[in-house]
Amino acid sequence: MPPKLLITGATGFLGSHILRAAQENWHVVGTYHRTTRRQAQYFFGNIDHGRIDLGDYSETKAMIADVQPAAVIHAAAITDLDYCEKYPDESLRINLHAATNLAALCGDEDIPFLFTSADLVFDGSNAPYAEDDPPTPINVFAEHRALAEEGILAAYADAVVARLPLLIGYSLLGRDSFYRQLVAALRAEQEVTLFGDAVRSPVSAAVAAQGLLQIAGSGFEDDVNIAETDRVVGRLHLGGREQISIYKLGLLTLRILGLNEQLAVPISVLDSYAGLLQTPFLAARSANVALDSTRAYDLGYDPPPLRPQLEELLPPSWRLQVAEPDPDESDPETPEGDDGI
Repeated sequence: MPPKLLITGATGFLGSHILRAAQENWHVVGTYHRTTRRQAQYFFGNIDHGRIDLGDYSETKAMIADVQPAAVIHAAAITDLDYCEKYPDESLRINLHAATNLAALCGDEDIPFLFTSADLVFDGSNAPYAEDDPPTPINVFAEHRALAEEGILAAYADAVVARLPLLIGYSLLGRDSFYRQLVAALRAEQEVTLFGDAVRSPVSAAVAAQGLLQIAGSGFEDDVNIAETDRVVGRLHLGGREQISIYKLGLLTLRILGLNEQLAVPISVLDSYAGLLQTPFLAARSANVALDSTRAYDLGYDPPPLRPQLEELLPPSWRLQVAEPDPDESDPETPEGDDGI
């Protein structure tokens, strides 16, 4: 019997990719909260699963005792920045307290625990960021993520805090995601404004899932220890190898699709502070939060170049048959200007 992996938020954007990728080598158990029973039955199939409110400590404690996982990847979170800004108490309950409580419960049993944090714990003024750079949150979501990192490692020193970059891809349940909305708008030939000065180190959700599973399996003797490494603990960054603004990400997507690059319009992250956007953000957005992921690379995490990741997401049937641009041609100038994700 393979080791049992518990994935919280298993019907979410990231969690669903982790669950699908984990089935090959793990005995997978998934939890969810807001997904309907019908959606859960469709998505999980024969995989063990259950609904839980992770903000309820007694319910979470009973779940851990019942499941008895060999490892836990905590992917459940409220990731909408503006929702967290509007409802800070709910963000505090789920993004901070639920995460630290679950880590402490795992620590009591020495269950390997992996917390999925975000590059947005940084303010964007000193990129690229290494693991030991202190968080500098500028909104409620980032503040609660940073506090959760600190609380988790205080409660369980052998936990893993994996900071993730902007994740690209589609929800396996057909829900909206940033990239799905972007591609839909571009294919409809709609003009899209994208920040050019909020730089990220993106990877696809599928690539991030493989990286998380590699870390979760470290220290095991089974097939789950993909890189055959000792148990990984502490902070770790899982960014891609390229630093790119969301404006240039839009340009790259347009080039792959063979569409007019003028559909992508660069703006500055400062516009979100000045209220110049058509729908102003509630939460402040960071600028350059690119991650230095050297430690993860040294452990065997090897994200492919960004373009092949995008091409895997964009089927050939969506692409216009046009000549590729000259590879020696430099990118158009990008004003100081990201999507705020």
